[in-house]
Amino acid sequence: MAPAAVADALAVESGVRLLRQAGYRVAVGNAVFRRAGYLAGNDAERLADLVAMFRDPDVSVILAARGGYGSGRLLPSLADALDDAPAKIVVGYSDLTFLLTFLNQKSDLVVFHGPMLSDFEAKPQAMPELLALLRGDKTGWNLSGKTIVQPGTAEGLLAGGCLSAVVAALGTPYEIETRGKIVFLEDINEKPYRIDRMLTQLRQAGKLDDVAGVMFGEMVGCSADPGESVKVNDVIEQQFAGCDYPVVSGIPSGHGVGTATLPLGVRVRLAGQRLTFLESPFAER
Repeated sequence: MAPAAVADALAVESGVRLLRQAGYRVAVGNAVFRRAGYLAGNDAERLADLVAMFRDPDVSVILAARGGYGSGRLLPSLADALDDAPAKIVVGYSDLTFLLTFLNQKSDLVVFHGPMLSDFEAKPQAMPELLALLRGDKTGWNLSGKTIVQPGTAEGLLAGGCLSAVVAALGTPYEIETRGKIVFLEDINEKPYRIDRMLTQLRQAGKLDDVAGVMFGEMVGCSADPGESVKVNDVIEQQFAGCDYPVVSGIPSGHGVGTATLPLGVRVRLAGQRLTFLESPFAER
């Protein structure tokens, strides 16, 4: 499916080929190769594609083609459109954060912050990791970040996604719920001052007050202009100096290497650098 921006045809076709070589049947959504400006078809076409995937009994996993922009435009129409639709596994990141947050909070659906179809060739380790998880072959439910920003141990439901999408949803009916949760945030190609601005907005909106813990992704490309000395890690350390919950950075999910798939909506424990999943994402809820 392509609920957001236009996808590169060659990258999508490569991803489809790799999935079929792995033994999976693949149905490509009708809007995947359409174009309406910067979007993969107009809102009605992308919405119809997504709803059709949810209602198709032969579809078990809904995998986004790419992110970019556009998923948030569908949210006002989704609640009624998906009424009584069966639960499906939905995978994506970046702009898909709008959709993942909506499905998790409105439908109590576990969703997956993981690689998209157009990533598979460029990120050769991402697809095997995702497929192992979806098949139930993944028995080790532990991940490690690279840097402890604030030490500590906490438990809570996992939430979050792309920082810029999380911030863009503030003040709407679809904003993220963070109270008591372990919040994961990541982004790409944002200057440190922009990361500072977005974290400040989250804090002033009260979204960092009652969290159980915070994790950051790789933050690839989030570097300063030449001559500027502030790094993105400096911003994160300053923003969370003195907080009373654990904060870690360098979780490899989403942009960047992005090999890890994070099930959002499951209970996890964050202890120092180590993230441990305390339940299966496929358990009865």
